[in-house]
Amino acid sequence: MRLRWVWMTVLFAGFAQAQETELQVELMNRVGTETSRKGDLVSARVVSPASLQGDVVEGKITESTSGSKAGGQSVLDIDFDMLRHGGTAIPINSKIKSATNSKGRANVDEDGRVIGRTGNSNKSSGFGGLGRTLGGLAGNKGAQVGGAAEAVAGAAIKLSADAPNLRFDPGSKFMLSASSRSGPALASLTASQPAAPASASAPPAAPAPAATLQSTAGGQPNFTLLKDEFIPGDNTVFFDDFTDMSAGDAPPHFKVRGASPELMEGGGIRQLTAKAKGSLFPNLTTLPKNFTYEIVIKLDGKGRADSTLILSSKGKEILHWWLAVQTQEKYLDLVVALRAPFQELGRKRVTVNLDQPVKLALWVQNGRMRSYVNGEKQLDFNQVDMPPIDSVEMADSFNGANPSLGYRTVRFAESTPDFSQVIASSGRYIVRGILFDTDSDVIKPESGPVIKQIARTLETNPNLKLLIEGHTDSVGDATHNMDLSKRRAEAVRAVLVSQFAVDASRLSSAGLGSTKPIDSNDTPQGRAQNRRVELVKQ
Repeated sequence: MRLRWVWMTVLFAGFAQAQETELQVELMNRVGTETSRKGDLVSARVVSPASLQGDVVEGKITESTSGSKAGGQSVLDIDFDMLRHGGTAIPINSKIKSATNSKGRANVDEDGRVIGRTGNSNKSSGFGGLGRTLGGLAGNKGAQVGGAAEAVAGAAIKLSADAPNLRFDPGSKFMLSASSRSGPALASLTASQPAAPASASAPPAAPAPAATLQSTAGGQPNFTLLKDEFIPGDNTVFFDDFTDMSAGDAPPHFKVRGASPELMEGGGIRQLTAKAKGSLFPNLTTLPKNFTYEIVIKLDGKGRADSTLILSSKGKEILHWWLAVQTQEKYLDLVVALRAPFQELGRKRVTVNLDQPVKLALWVQNGRMRSYVNGEKQLDFNQVDMPPIDSVEMADSFNGANPSLGYRTVRFAESTPDFSQVIASSGRYIVRGILFDTDSDVIKPESGPVIKQIARTLETNPNLKLLIEGHTDSVGDATHNMDLSKRRAEAVRAVLVSQFAVDASRLSSAGLGSTKPIDSNDTPQGRAQNRRVELVKQ
């Protein structure tokens, strides 16, 4: 009877083997024997088959041994044991059949080290363990059956090499042979659209761009109509608009790895354009506990472009803020995930007008994490605990004929302190979130949240009077800059009076041009610091 049960178990295992599906997956985070530890979480995005494209497989490091500590043999073993498909977590068995590094070279790691082969590297694939168990139950006969089952499973890649270390970067691809441990067979699953409502047949309609909101008689946007609540960080810790970069040069404020991005310029617009897989590391040594991240990007060409903000602490990846844009479908997928332990915080599909630049922002404040697309809040999480961040990476990858991703501005800043507290304690407040187009005194719509905050403070403090100062950088004619700063300061005053009913006698304005710099005008970051509005308690 016991032997019959053993044979039934083997037959069931053979049936499961017949249900295996080949998945090509692309790593979303770096793995390596120098930085990865046993138990670390690993994620990869499914590239094929088409029915699962865009899904995520998750697993963990089951072995990480550096050759420098183990007689020259480095071993990195990954067990992918979960597929996330359309919001459903499906347990899987898998084994790695082949590996291609991020440079497109097969069965070698990032530094060209040849990956060794073995019978079956992933325990969750199961047949080696099954064979041994059967052997224990039924003696040699069971052991032979188990061995046969393992042979049927086929040889798998074991990530090992005679080298000090092994490493695979984001964008590396693995071919997996995978099967469902419970639920429907993977081959029966149909294509899904993450985050689309169950009753929806198409992505949600795009919100109206902020810039199209009705203007007031004074030519300013009507800030009372804006729902935007993003407030840019106050203290800039990194800024680049590529104005001090020359064609053919490397971006001076980033470390570049992988394919080199290219400076493009036209019509007074400059952008750093990436067309092939690579990473940009801003010259940052740390991020504040509370910070904002803002980028303006432009997508062109046909295909898919991915941009992932990777935040790390002490060599371990902590957070992925992942943006995937389908240039032909006119939408983007926004996914936020903690890395160790792995937890996908959320994802959302957003329709966007890719004929225009797209503004994206991340706001981390006291454990709350909010994500914005074109000024509209899309994701909002709380009680998110992260260790101090000491490494920042912006990783790009592409699929399709000729997609490209251009960065127009990149900004990291310490989150804005409460305006009412600062003005009460210090009597002066530097406003970073009131923005203007070049050589214009029309306030940009995204300035609305800051203006509303100032208006609320004036409403709750009826005795508060403010001087509004306008400041510019030193680029251009000094006389013109002085006039521009005066008009900008007056524009802020006029909006507070006309749209928020602030008593005009409580507000005055002045323009100081470039006469009061607070940073050097020799760098993009310094010039961004000098372009500001200041509020002074009277």
